Amino acid sequence: MAFAHQAACRNGSACLDDRDPDELHLSGSGDGMYPNRGLVGSFGLLCVTMCLCAFMSLMYLAIFEKYLNPDWNRNNEAEMLLALAFIAVVFALFNSGLIYFLRKIGEWFGYTHTPIRLNRRNRKVYIWRGDGTVLEAEWDKVYFSFEIAKRVAGITWLGISGLVLKDPETVEEAFYFGYTSASREYVLRYWEFLRRYMEEGPRAVMNAPGTEICLPIADKRETLLQGWFALRSEDASSPTLKWLMTPFHVLFFIGRLVHRVTSKVPLWPADVEAACRIEPGDKFVRDSSSNPEGYR
Repeated sequence: MAFAHQAACRNGSACLDDRDPDELHLSGSGDGMYPNRGLVGSFGLLCVTMCLCAFMSLMYLAIFEKYLNPDWNRNNEAEMLLALAFIAVVFALFNSGLIYFLRKIGEWFGYTHTPIRLNRRNRKVYIWRGDGTVLEAEWDKVYFSFEIAKRVAGITWLGISGLVLKDPETVEEAFYFGYTSASREYVLRYWEFLRRYMEEGPRAVMNAPGTEICLPIADKRETLLQGWFALRSEDASSPTLKWLMTPFHVLFFIGRLVHRVTSKVPLWPADVEAACRIEPGDKFVRDSSSNPEGYR
């Protein structure tokens, strides 16, 4: 395990689900898109709806303006049917490509979230891939580094990536923790939370800020209210922006509903569950059942 920087302990993510002193479950941490789920899908839904409406309008004209019109002499029937067939094929290809893209990025027909597990007992990291398989990596052999998550209005947001190396010069596979921030210090604090957990144990991080509430999505879908709060959380730091964004949040929420309906809850394979088994009477167990009423 390698990383160039360390900092004071602070957990900057609300995605923590600490179930076991030897196992840390980070729900929604694999792709960093959990709060924004529905954003891209809402535009995809809009495109699909527009294509369907356009095609249905053409079919309406063909049926009611042509076939049900007694004055139509059918002189151009072949051309009309050929045009409709061509448009249908174009729309079908466009929508198929769009749905494939949305599935590829996890918006539709994927998984509700992509969790990561850190197991300090066997020094392993388990990463849920978007295709439903699991990457298993050795904590001490993963090279952790900064990753540029995005650039918005000239501001760079950083995150943490884990590089699984085939050899010192070849990256075999990479995974990403979900927390990102424009503050380098906050990203380092998040990293230090993870590092201290794996190196020192749960007692060192149990009272870290940000661990009071755990996302209740480890083995079930989010509720509608939880999904709405997650969307709004991205703008929670600015009340004015939050209310200005409300119409867009409503649109994005419709896309999030499609994501919720079409996606499956990720369930870890039996061997991973066995490796991360919770010991009876574990005093360090912390999951959504310990959340305040209304956040479970």
